[in-house]
Amino acid sequence: ILYGIYICLSLLELLLLLVGKMPMFDALTLTFGTAGTGGFGIKNDSIGSYTTYQQTVITIFMILFGVNFNVYFLFLLKKIRQGLKNEELRAYLGIILGAILLITVNIAGKFGNPFLAFHHAAFQVGSIITTTGYSTVDFNTWPTFSKTVLVLLMFIGASAGSTGGGIKVSRIAIAVKTVNKELSSLIHPRNVKVLKYEGKPIEHNVLRSINTYLVA
Repeated sequence: ILYGIYICLSLLELLLLLVGKMPMFDALTLTFGTAGTGGFGIKNDSIGSYTTYQQTVITIFMILFGVNFNVYFLFLLKKIRQGLKNEELRAYLGIILGAILLITVNIAGKFGNPFLAFHHAAFQVGSIITTTGYSTVDFNTWPTFSKTVLVLLMFIGASAGSTGGGIKVSRIAIAVKTVNKELSSLIHPRNVKVLKYEGKPIEHNVLRSINTYLVA
């Protein structure tokens, strides 16, 4: 089932790129790079010389391959509502949307066109958070604020159970909950709070391993 989902998403991306009149060799290579979030570009400017449509297709599929594949499994089981309620999915998409909006506002003056700024911001956010590594522009020339956001996204990474790298959104989400719990305990020492993720209590050894991982 896992391979089936992977292959179907890859074929869909390949088809959409071919519809956008991308040469077969380019479409195949870039699809493989997107699906594996490996980002192997075959041109010196990575994805910069392709059309806006082709770049948009790659943007969407980079983000899709960064989603936990368990969500797609739930969709296949027709448990769409349960899949959409996935805590990691909502956090992942929320981080992406927030980062895109922040960077778009920050670089809008550089491009002189809000749509173009949004387009490039979305591509780079999708590329960096999933650790794919494609690029449409030289984002090293962007303002420091935008570059800082991209660096933070690189550490966060994509979802667990996806093809993306990074620390993973689920670990970051649990770490944030742990911090909130500890702060709450300082304010209310007698309060007993059980940490939950995806509606289930988190065992102490899981928290310990995540904290150790983050520190390391």
